[in-house]
Amino acid sequence: MNMSRLPSPPSESDGPAPSQEPVPLESEIRTTPIHPLLPEIRVPSGDRPSSQYHPVTCQPLNIEELDSQIQQLRKIYPSKAAALRAQEDIAKEVKQRMEEADRKRNEVQKLLEKKTKEWDMEYKVLSKYQELKASELPS
Repeated sequence: MNMSRLPSPPSESDGPAPSQEPVPLESEIRTTPIHPLLPEIRVPSGDRPSSQYHPVTCQPLNIEELDSQIQQLRKIYPSKAAALRAQEDIAKEVKQRMEEADRKRNEVQKLLEKKTKEWDMEYKVLSKYQELKASELPS
């Protein structure tokens, strides 16, 4: 799928407002998955479908404000089948990116643990060496 054809998100000139702060993925208000392929990304459950909540801030989306972007998407994906196929493709891509980020995070964690063990060993060796040197000095 060609990502360059998708409309860009609205810009925020004043920076995020307090209600626009990201909500942690583990938050209790996140109860409904945004897509079957992405059960770890949830939005609040309520009187709106999960697609009408912002996936980061969990705030309800103002459909009227997004109307021009929705119209652009309808031109790009004229049939419901095409739109659903694109949605599936994007969900798979997001899942892949999340898995890749988890793999990288785990690799970095393992490297940090390895370095910590190395530094601990070096510190022990240095301490033993300093103790040995201190005991060899004449009083």
